[in-house]
Amino acid sequence: MKDYDMDIMFALTVIKEAMPKSIIASDIVNGDTHIRIKREDLLQFALFLKNDARLEFDMLSDLFAVDYPKRAERIEVIYNFYSIKNNFRVFVKIWSKIDEPEYPSLTSVYNSADWFEREVYDMFGLKFKDHPDLKRILNPDDWVGHPLLKDYPLRQRPEPKDIEMDAPGYVDLEQIK
Repeated sequence: MKDYDMDIMFALTVIKEAMPKSIIASDIVNGDTHIRIKREDLLQFALFLKNDARLEFDMLSDLFAVDYPKRAERIEVIYNFYSIKNNFRVFVKIWSKIDEPEYPSLTSVYNSADWFEREVYDMFGLKFKDHPDLKRILNPDDWVGHPLLKDYPLRQRPEPKDIEMDAPGYVDLEQIK
């Protein structure tokens, strides 16, 4: 460990002292710090992680969701914050019910949130309030449903004869040869 690397317990202590009312639970698993927070505190929590001089989590390196259909709060969104200066990362988690699909957008804090939030919107149907251009990123605009929800019907895919072949971005493989 380098001299400037931050001790994981020190970082967790700093976060807990600064944001005690936002934290629901915290844990260290296999050397990674996991903190579950209240959804309504996400924006303030992210601003603190980024701007605190001791922490400097200057990168949102990933953002993804998981669907646990047997849990009351079945949707879990996980934010992976990284501090380049300290070579340290923290996973921030938010749980919600399936009928509470709106989250604060982090695009005003981290530019990388733009595409990550669009991907989660497309695949899970979660909406990010104040996102500058929330639209599908992997599926066509007219796609019905969100394929990574566990109750998404697998047989809902359109038949190849129903796919619009003159849609923007479609390339006929025969023309490439």
